[in-house]
Amino acid sequence: MRCGCPECDAYMVHADGPELGCVCPYCGYRCTACLGTNSVLSREDLQRLREDPSLMVRLADDLRLLTREEEEGEDAYSTSHARNQAQ
Repeated sequence: MRCGCPECDAYMVHADGPELGCVCPYCGYRCTACLGTNSVLSREDLQRLREDPSLMVRLADDLRLLTREEEEGEDAYSTSHARNQAQ
């Protein structure tokens, strides 16, 4: 997984060391979002997400957008990241 910096939209790189996570090479912002820190979901939570129609619609929209952008040679991450930030 590659994280995008919420401060400047650059791709962040994984940083090893005493503080695991990602760090932005441009502004220095750090996060652990991709590590799943403090985000363990129970089986019941996963089942509820699986049955959530609004989540399924968003995932399908994201997949269609990413597929189209890859076919057109666009930067799929930047476009979908910007769209999600606007929501």
